[in-house]
Amino acid sequence: MTEELDQGSIDRLLRTHGTGVLSLANGADAYAVPQSFGYDGDVLYFQLAANADSRKLAFIEATETASFAVYTTDPSRSVVVDGPIERVPPDERTAAATAVAENAEIPTLDVHPETPPSDLDFEFYRLRPTHRSGRAFRSTVERETES
Repeated sequence: MTEELDQGSIDRLLRTHGTGVLSLANGADAYAVPQSFGYDGDVLYFQLAANADSRKLAFIEATETASFAVYTTDPSRSVVVDGPIERVPPDERTAAATAVAENAEIPTLDVHPETPPSDLDFEFYRLRPTHRSGRAFRSTVERETES
C-alpha cells in the first residue's frame, strides 16, 4: 500500500537525509548521480566537485528541469523534488554553505580518484523546487500485522 506524504513529512525527510540522486537531462540523454545536499526549508543546495571536462556540469548547463530523489528503506519512503538547477551567485554562497554543513552527508571528497583534489573546482548549485511529492510504502508484513 502506498500513501502520499504531506508537505511536513516531505520537509522532515529532506531535513534528515543528506543524500539522494540528482537526475539531469541533455536532450534525449539522461544522467543520474548520487549527490549530497543541504536543505534550508525551501531550496536544495549542492556543493559539486568537478574537473574541467565534467560531464555533470555539462548536463547541469543543458538541464531545464532537474529531479532529485531522496529515499529511505526503513521505513520505506521517498521524496522527489523537481525544478530548475543553477549556480549559486557569489553573494549567496554563505547560505548555501550553511545548508550543506547542516544537512549534507558527505562520505568522501575522493569522487574523482584519477584527479587530485587540487585540480578540482568546488561550486555551489541550487535546485529551486517547482514540484515536490512524497510517498510512504507499507510492506506486506506491515499490512498483515494490522489485519
